[in-house]
Amino acid sequence: MIATTEKKTVNKTLVNTIKEEAVLDNIASNYVTSPTGIDFSQISSDTNGKGLYILHGTENNPNPIMYYRGAVENNNVKFANFCWKIVRTTETGGVKLIYNGKPNASGQCMNTTGSATTIGDSKFNPNYDDNAYVGYMYGTAKSSTYEDTHKNINDSTIKTVIDEWYSENMTTYTNKLEDTVWCNDRSIDPTSSGTGAGSSKTYYGAFYRLYDNRTPTLECVNENDRFTVSSENGNGALTYPVALLTTDEIAYAGAVWDKNNSSYYLYNNDNWWSLSPYDLLSGIAAAFHVNSMGYLYQDGVANARGVRPSISLKPGVKVQSGTEGTKGNPYVVVE
Repeated sequence: MIATTEKKTVNKTLVNTIKEEAVLDNIASNYVTSPTGIDFSQISSDTNGKGLYILHGTENNPNPIMYYRGAVENNNVKFANFCWKIVRTTETGGVKLIYNGKPNASGQCMNTTGSATTIGDSKFNPNYDDNAYVGYMYGTAKSSTYEDTHKNINDSTIKTVIDEWYSENMTTYTNKLEDTVWCNDRSIDPTSSGTGAGSSKTYYGAFYRLYDNRTPTLECVNENDRFTVSSENGNGALTYPVALLTTDEIAYAGAVWDKNNSSYYLYNNDNWWSLSPYDLLSGIAAAFHVNSMGYLYQDGVANARGVRPSISLKPGVKVQSGTEGTKGNPYVVVE
């Protein structure tokens, strides 16, 4: 046997690479001063969350959910010739990412603002005068029932844009992606008198959680709203395993309703859509988006805002040895 000092390349799974930094989110830690943990009624900061956190209540699960929050700089990934930010892990041990543009000529992921971090602008839906149009897919406008209004029959404008982009750029990488749930939560705010049908004034579940109570969740109440490719774990309505982040996921990352935040990793000095319905009020259907000042807000679905697709890497996906997750040296998925 010939002795050698040459280092071997050891590729690690992405989850195992990042998890060493994770701490529980309901206790005090390096960047959380409150003894009860992160306060989601306040934006992320050096005292209210910056780093990788374990969602309390999942710490004893086979795959605890971990999420990035605040002004982190080590959650950059290069995959499928694009740059992405790690948002969180999934219940199955996958890794959910959000689009963050294209790498530069040196292979770095330096994009920070505006159109460089989106695939362009789009309306959420072409019309706005009915509850149907808060849907990523939707049923029949002017219906008298919730069920007919929110059937997953018609593709939204933004779904069409995302699917076309995926078809042109991502189909050869589908084998690296998991079929996770994308929650277009059309559950009705329990304090709302609306029916969710036709032009009935209605507030939706994310409004109740993130406008009224500032309490994000990763639960998705209605099976009809759990968008997946396969019907085994959701509604089976998607063509491709891609959609948008929910407002709840953005809140975990550091955003709050109507409070400026330019110091968290999802901030891009632009307006961009989430997947979460907001309301139908005064004949205008609205969804949550992230404002150019970095806060959560609502916008009529017929307005054009930025589109940042989200995908989820399968459990066990590995990244190249020596990559660090920084903009200059992003994690590189082994393809």
